[in-house]
Amino acid sequence: MKKKLFLIVMALSLLSSCTARARKTTNYIAEEKPISFAFDAFDTQCSISIYGVKTKELASQFYYDMKNLVDNYEKVFSKTVEGSDIYDINHRTGDSVMICDETASIFEIAESLYNWSNRKFDISSGTLFDLWDVKNRTTVPTLAEINEARKHTGNFKYTIERNVLEGEFRKNRITFTGDKLTQYDLGALIKGYCCNALKEMLYQNDDIKACVINLGGNVLCTGEVTGRIGGAFKVGVFKPFSGNDIIDTIEVKERNVITSGNYQRYFKVPGDDRVYHHIIDPTTGYPTDNGLDSVTIVSENGLLGDYLSTACMLLGYEDSKELIDFASKSFEDKNIQATYVFSDGRVEKYPSKVKIK
Repeated sequence: MKKKLFLIVMALSLLSSCTARARKTTNYIAEEKPISFAFDAFDTQCSISIYGVKTKELASQFYYDMKNLVDNYEKVFSKTVEGSDIYDINHRTGDSVMICDETASIFEIAESLYNWSNRKFDISSGTLFDLWDVKNRTTVPTLAEINEARKHTGNFKYTIERNVLEGEFRKNRITFTGDKLTQYDLGALIKGYCCNALKEMLYQNDDIKACVINLGGNVLCTGEVTGRIGGAFKVGVFKPFSGNDIIDTIEVKERNVITSGNYQRYFKVPGDDRVYHHIIDPTTGYPTDNGLDSVTIVSENGLLGDYLSTACMLLGYEDSKELIDFASKSFEDKNIQATYVFSDGRVEKYPSKVKIK
């Protein structure tokens, strides 16, 4: 078990090489206005705010570099973009598919993420996710439809060969031996992965004093704020189902603030008060319903934070605290904190206090 955990830690480190070293301290003045850009990616609204760059033209150059990185990863990880690794996996005609290093690394740790969440965080639940499709659905699936979709979940029967020569290039081969109808979905991980890659890019740029990146609920803050205690950014946590009301404020430095919630994508049925949202529990086949409206994770590793925000929503308050403890002890990220917003409006933090940096 210790050897396997060590390999998972190493895989997460490779997926986020920047987290192990410190950023050169740079500051911006709290009253200074950023140069901001808005765009769409991963089926959500995103933004990048850049501080300390002298001209809008230079800021635009940095923005397009970062947006190109996001676009490239969307082309790799999206299940709907034809030619992406996940599209090719889900539409395979044979047993094997060639994939890039990043996709291989995520698939290598996927079963461990699944087991740590009591089999609730499942990238092989694509058939179930597609069935609910809360963006377009207006009726609840039948029990027969749900049970049929669940038959194709929990499938990690594949092997990965690294550094395989195909033509002039070396890639990785993933070979499946299990259920051919299983569909894979990395949607709960790819924004966190992108935040890690963007953080690495920012660490190589001495011209940007500070930057705030928001990938649809995944917020990355780098740099420091002159004039604020500890130089921290302030990130608001939305009150679920209230529009833009803020229910809590989190102070962070060089951290990701990542939220998963049942209020972000959902539908309702006339005469039914229940909210049918996009966070689907594969062990039941239905949207999770455990008294939580949202979980916000503060973490240094974006991929780990993305995983934890969804896994904690699926596990519920008590069980997810054990997962937070496990993650904090097992990985380099020692200051992970969760902010829970309950359906009755209560807000709880676990652990109650952590260091900003």
